[in-house]
Amino acid sequence: MDNAAHLNSPVALIADGVPLALGGYYIDYFGFSWTMENARVVNDESLPTIAGVLSEVDQVDTREFMIDYSYDLSQIVVINSRRLSGEESEASASRVRDRTVIIGNGDNVRSSWISVPGRLVVPSSYVAILAAETFSNAPPVKVDAEYILLATFLLLIAVLLLTAERQTPRRIAYILISTTLIVLLICGPIANLRLEPTAAGAFLLTYSAFRVRVRWKDKIALKDIDTGLWRLRAFEQEIAKGKLTGHIIVARIHGFEQVLKTLQKSRRTDYIFKIVDRLRATDAELELYNDNHYFAWHTQAYEASSIIDHLEGLRALFAAPLMLDGRPIDVGITFGIASLDGDQNAVVPSAVAAAEEASEAENPIVLANSGNEEDLLWNISMRARIDAAMERGEIYCLYQPKVDAQNGDLFGVEALVRWEDPERGSVSPAVFVPQCEKAGRMEDLTRYVLQSACSAGSLLHARDRRLSMSVNVSATMLNNTRIVSIVREVLSASRFNPNYLVLEVTETARISDLALACDILTQLKLLGIHISMDDFGVGAANFETFYRLPFDELKIDRLFVSNIVADAKARAIASSLITMGNEARIAVVAEGVETQDELDLLMSMGCTQVQGFALSYPISLSKLLKFDGSRKLEGGQAKS
Repeated sequence: MDNAAHLNSPVALIADGVPLALGGYYIDYFGFSWTMENARVVNDESLPTIAGVLSEVDQVDTREFMIDYSYDLSQIVVINSRRLSGEESEASASRVRDRTVIIGNGDNVRSSWISVPGRLVVPSSYVAILAAETFSNAPPVKVDAEYILLATFLLLIAVLLLTAERQTPRRIAYILISTTLIVLLICGPIANLRLEPTAAGAFLLTYSAFRVRVRWKDKIALKDIDTGLWRLRAFEQEIAKGKLTGHIIVARIHGFEQVLKTLQKSRRTDYIFKIVDRLRATDAELELYNDNHYFAWHTQAYEASSIIDHLEGLRALFAAPLMLDGRPIDVGITFGIASLDGDQNAVVPSAVAAAEEASEAENPIVLANSGNEEDLLWNISMRARIDAAMERGEIYCLYQPKVDAQNGDLFGVEALVRWEDPERGSVSPAVFVPQCEKAGRMEDLTRYVLQSACSAGSLLHARDRRLSMSVNVSATMLNNTRIVSIVREVLSASRFNPNYLVLEVTETARISDLALACDILTQLKLLGIHISMDDFGVGAANFETFYRLPFDELKIDRLFVSNIVADAKARAIASSLITMGNEARIAVVAEGVETQDELDLLMSMGCTQVQGFALSYPISLSKLLKFDGSRKLEGGQAKS
């Protein structure tokens, strides 16, 4: 019977002695029927289903069970009812003899057909037959949707963790997971296994859509929409593939943001394209990457010298202004170069850092540091190490004697800062002093050196050694009046006589305001100290600075001192500086004296105050206390 259409009719009215059986089945939205019961409760009465009757099991069980579709459907004999009469009746009857016969709808009743795994269309009675066989034997094992969903989720997490930064293995894993779900869905019934992968499939589809959207956004983020140029992140990803060799170059355009501010939005792209055209002057197909004022590209060249020559040519091109709407725009450009032989994850940052270090005026092309990772990490943490080094006394002062060349008397010393690191050994001041300036720690270092030098000077005076103490002060310290307070506090704490303190101003070209510097130096002189102009004659230590600032001492740079014997120009410059100082009634000190010939020539020029290796190397305070100030020179070295 078909479901409950005749349940209100007494059983006897249907057929005497024939049991009533319920037909029908549950179909999911894919058109499959997966479950069946042995019996159903109708009007408080348990009635068997067709599958329950066919199974010939007396047990009444209203629970749903999974239908096993692994049975061979070819074993079910299908005979058209018309063949049971006529000439074929005997042959047809023999085929169904000793078999259970089910009479179903004919082929013309399409609504009674159904899909089962492995067969798209079969008569609906197949469901009851297979359900009966299943109930008579062992029903398939059912795996609920939440377990498959959990397993899929855990697999995806494992894939993400194990394939980080590796796109190809991750994609293969995604395909395997999806394929596995499909295979289990199709082949599960054959293995007497019933899976519910719908939730897992929906989860995978949702995750796939999310990943597609993220990848699309990432791709958009890697490319500038207006210019079509890839960004530096895209360059880093290309480098990470490990297929590039040679070097990469990063060009920094100075004043880039300021120019963009002055342009209308529609003209900003034109400005960028004009820069791109010049960078592609020798290679129209050059792949350029851009982020704000950085432009980067790859070159196969291995020789740094050839790369530098090429970049010098580009700098010459950029010397001419860009023309935009008939308006000239100056373009300052510097370059950073990094080799692809090292850590490729650090190549772009290294080239960017090199471009930042480059200076338009002095060093427009900088080759990135090729040191190992340990060296780079140590340099990065140097600023923090400087503070700790001062606390532990690893940064200290040595003292180089300043001698009167006429009689060999010691009249003063210059405090020279040194750093002895337990890990790296001796660290050059040329390395850590600039780091202090970048980190804004120059005041702390200056205070530390002043305190050490003035304390040493007080100890010398207590031993009746009335020596002057010279201390280097960066010209950047003359940009505000805090240096006056620092000097005053150190003199008070050390009780050192300010008349014996000499501040040697270094790198005077970095004084941004000569009027302010003059005021600060005047305040310092009012404390009783003396001011010296260090390294005069080199760099931008010019005559205007010498004229406008109240210096008491002039130090001739060792560049001229070391060449006065062999070079007439150096000799003429040194002689003129000595004459200028003497006529201005300013003390002149020649530094870097290393030979007796240099010393003799300086004395003949009228320079009597000298310092250098010919007289003494920088020495510790303990050795300085033993140094005999009245000792005469002999053979270019002070007697020891």
